[in-house]
Amino acid sequence: MVRTWGLKGITPLIQSAGGWKRITAAGMITFNAKTRRTGSVAWLFRKGMRKKKMLQILQDIKKKYQKSAFVFLWDSLPAHKAKIVTQFVEANKEWLTTLRFPAYAPELNPQEYLWSGVKRADFGNYSAPTLQSLHGKVRRTLKKRSGQSKFLKGCIKASRLFTARELGED
Repeated sequence: MVRTWGLKGITPLIQSAGGWKRITAAGMITFNAKTRRTGSVAWLFRKGMRKKKMLQILQDIKKKYQKSAFVFLWDSLPAHKAKIVTQFVEANKEWLTTLRFPAYAPELNPQEYLWSGVKRADFGNYSAPTLQSLHGKVRRTLKKRSGQSKFLKGCIKASRLFTARELGED
């Protein structure tokens, strides 16, 4: 839980070095239906998500997962619908299948539950002194979470894409 305190009648001010500078995070929770193993992968960028960054992510996925069939569920972010991204997906359809979530349905996306859990539990009372220190903490936190199978399966279950039985939690 995130809490703060202040004198009665005086709104507390929280100092933040963030300002309008930002870190954009892209990520996915992986689930292997045969082995029932989960994982998580994330990419951090200094500015917003653009088509070239999305293409870079898809190329990274290709290096890591091309040996097996891969189903990629994503939302309708403009970078996901860009022409160069669509061309990449089409050229790699022998191993890559993409499915889109409905127009606005974050409750169906397991990754949204991961972001929510990380923001609340790991960053609730954290105020980074610099953008660089925030970047480091985000990277360390996501790396730690990537190995927490129970947490990741909880994110998948919350989305209702798979049942507990399908996740191997009979």
